[in-house]
Amino acid sequence: MEERGAYVLANDEVYEWTVAFLESFRTHNPDLPLYLIPFDERCDRLSDHQSTYQFQIFRHESFDFLESIGERLELGVTPSGPHWFRRFASFWGPLDEFIYLDCRMVVLADVAPLISALGVYECDFLHFEGGLDQVYEPGPVRTELVVEQQAQGFNSGRWITKKGVFSRAQMKAAADDLVEHRDQMNRRNTDQFFLNYLVHTSDVRCASVHDLMPEVSRLTWPRIPGTIYRDGDSYKVWSHGRPEHDTQVVLMHWAGIGKSPGMERRWLFRRFWFQSKSKIETIGLWARELVLLPVLIIWGVLRRSRWVHGLYEWVIGK
Repeated sequence: MEERGAYVLANDEVYEWTVAFLESFRTHNPDLPLYLIPFDERCDRLSDHQSTYQFQIFRHESFDFLESIGERLELGVTPSGPHWFRRFASFWGPLDEFIYLDCRMVVLADVAPLISALGVYECDFLHFEGGLDQVYEPGPVRTELVVEQQAQGFNSGRWITKKGVFSRAQMKAAADDLVEHRDQMNRRNTDQFFLNYLVHTSDVRCASVHDLMPEVSRLTWPRIPGTIYRDGDSYKVWSHGRPEHDTQVVLMHWAGIGKSPGMERRWLFRRFWFQSKSKIETIGLWARELVLLPVLIIWGVLRRSRWVHGLYEWVIGK
């Protein structure tokens, strides 16, 4: 019988993010197998929670091989970038069909139907949208992949696939190609353009989750317009007049957004982070929230100010 489950990449540096993720995951997926891939060796605090959240640490001998690919493609913009490549060890892990999720997100629904969609739609790889500009720079490579493969850019922090879809030989060949065309790839997102290129230049059957399952919201990033609300046990988006109106939000992923009091849709993170605390700790956390409230209001006004945006553009243009 095929085993289905999930992988997450994390370490103690993102402890609060990961605990909130684990709380949200187990709230909506109490029995689904979960494996934590260590970003590096700093995982002692998280390891203490294995029994609480029922996950296993997944270490694999391919880590060095995968990080070496990251090192070849890294331009020094994100020094820790090579460690992100450890996530691809999931292709050779214990799960036959799985969803990969970054720790800087909360899970708001049962993800088993997403994994089952691989068989329902006879696909090898399902992705969530991310945009081509976050993958490829304008150039011949991007043009060819769009014209010949109808390539859609997708985020490397959340995807669904099967064990063994890609081999080490395929990854090495892709890395060799990408080194030659590095100037046509995004400067920062090394693991993202790598995974996109793997998919776009292979014969795997791939599709967007949103295109196949229109009931699943395209709102998985906090800065996409719309209001999230509870509808019984589900989270939905109110965005009247837009395609995602009244669809179900299954994930909220703070990709590229640092944890701060003013981060977008912080209430979702707070909900599950507070859920992991005792009642006394929760009271203290809420007291801190009330103190921060005026600061958050002012911050929200400033963020929407055209003057502030103009000043920012002027500074970075210097």
